[in-house]
Amino acid sequence: MGRPSKKEERTEEILNAFYRCVARFGLEGSTLERIAEESGLKRSLVRHFVGNREELTGLLVDRVLQQSDEQWSAFMAMLPAQNGSHFLLDGLFSDQHSDPEFVMVIESLIFAAGRDDDMRKRMQVWMQSFTNDVAVILQKDYPDATTESIAAVSYGLISLYFNLDSLAPLGMNQQYRQPARTAAEYLLQTLESASSGKGA
Repeated sequence: MGRPSKKEERTEEILNAFYRCVARFGLEGSTLERIAEESGLKRSLVRHFVGNREELTGLLVDRVLQQSDEQWSAFMAMLPAQNGSHFLLDGLFSDQHSDPEFVMVIESLIFAAGRDDDMRKRMQVWMQSFTNDVAVILQKDYPDATTESIAAVSYGLISLYFNLDSLAPLGMNQQYRQPARTAAEYLLQTLESASSGKGA
């Protein structure tokens, strides 16, 4: 395999810088000047290698969704045959799998999607796929739970996950990590109660 071209190297540097800027300043606050400063390149070179702001944002969405899909696929491949729900909680709420920077970028893209139809459709597909996978994991462990209960608990778990790492800029995500995990366990207990109630 040959060495990456100068354009590929520069594009990678710029995308990495853009990613870091979005995590810190949001999508709107990530100006070309900030991206250039973060990447160590002149603004004119940023435009030369990645084009205009719209093209750069499209590349970032591609990068983030691909990264998310790869990480989630790897996680799903390790899912145990039994007790997948508790494995899921380990993945969502442990220090080992925490990535506040990624969550901040995703939330910035979700916020920006309100003004961009194409981005909104792509983020909707991504979110729906994530939600569906969580629901499948829960349904396998709690086969007697209703579809409505599974949907509600899936939404609760995902909301806790996103909210937890969104507190990173305040320096409070570690403080709330265990309470978030405990709240997630309470949600699972509602499915256990529903299942045992049906079986009685």
